[in-house]
Amino acid sequence: MPETDQLEGAEESAPERNLDDILGFARSHGEMMDTRKWVADLEDMLRIAWDLMTPEQQVAFREHPDVLALAEAAGERADLT
Repeated sequence: MPETDQLEGAEESAPERNLDDILGFARSHGEMMDTRKWVADLEDMLRIAWDLMTPEQQVAFREHPDVLALAEAAGERADLT
């Protein structure tokens, strides 16, 4: 079987995962190790998502009210853009 056929078959049989599934992987990893690993996994996933975003999506994320509220709670000015 050619290599490309193997890849196509793998893609077809791979289960679709939603965000809760992916977050659950980090949670489970943290439960097996410790909570610091859970946080590190979440940070890694956020960095990957950020890298995949367009500049416009990054701005929309930074300006989202929940992100601004978190920044303000952490002591940052909420009007940073």
